[in-house]
Amino acid sequence: MEYRKREVSEIGVTPVDGNSPIPYYHQVRIDLTNLLRSGVLKPGDMLPSEEELCQGYGVGRQTLRKAVSRLVNRKLLERTPGRGTTVLEWKDWMTFFINRSLAQQIREMGLTPHSAVLLKNEIVINESSPAPLHTKMGSHALELIRIRFGDQTPIGVQYTTVITDLCRDLGDHDFEQASLYDLLLTKYRLPITRIDNGVRAVLGDEWHKSLLKISGNAPLLVVNTTAYLDQNGPIETSTSYYRADQYEFSISKDY
Repeated sequence: MEYRKREVSEIGVTPVDGNSPIPYYHQVRIDLTNLLRSGVLKPGDMLPSEEELCQGYGVGRQTLRKAVSRLVNRKLLERTPGRGTTVLEWKDWMTFFINRSLAQQIREMGLTPHSAVLLKNEIVINESSPAPLHTKMGSHALELIRIRFGDQTPIGVQYTTVITDLCRDLGDHDFEQASLYDLLLTKYRLPITRIDNGVRAVLGDEWHKSLLKISGNAPLLVVNTTAYLDQNGPIETSTSYYRADQYEFSISKDY
C-alpha cells in the first residue's frame, strides 16, 4: 500500500464548538469519521501529526488521542510506532456498544438519529411488566415501541419501559427526535450509572423483518438491557431487535 501524508489544511477539519454540549473528543471523532466516510481521507493516507490536528481542532493531545483511539478500535485507523496513524479501508459494518446511548453512537458515525414511534403509552408497573422492573410495583411508567433509524436506514426495533416517578412529564416529549438517555441526563438530572445487557440471536419473524426491510431467513440480534440509577434502582428496561448481517455489538468499559 502506498502511504501519503495529509495536511490539516487540505482535509479541512472542523474545530470543536465550545458552546456544544457534545464532549470535545466526541466532536473530533465525529469529524474524523465524516472525513473517512466521505473519502476525503482514503486508505493509505497518513493523518497529520498530533500537533497539527490539535491546532486544527483546538484541543489538547489527550482529547485528540481519545478520539483517535475510538477509530483505531473500530479498525478504521491504524497506529504504527515510528510512522504515525494510517487510514484503513472504510467498513460499512456498524459496531454498537450496548452499554451506551444508541442515538449518541449514531451521531458519532456521522448519521442523523431519529425514530418512528409505533406506541407511546403511560402505564403502572404490575406483574405483567418486564421482570427487571418488578421491584418497582405500582410505579408510574412509560411504554415505547420505536423503530430506530440512522438517516433513512432502519437500525433496530426497540421495546422500552421506563419508570417515570422522577420524570412524570417524560411522555410529553417527541420521541421521534428525542433521545431517552439524553433527556434523563440533561433535563431530569438522572444519570445512568449501570447497564446490564444480554444478547442472543434469533431468526427474524415477519413483523420485525418488515420493519427492518429485510427478507429471507435473515438472523436478528436481540439485545436485552436494564439501566440503573445510583440510588433508585432500575429505571429502564428494553428489548431491541437488530439486523445481525450488518451490525455487531460490543461492550465499552466507559459509558
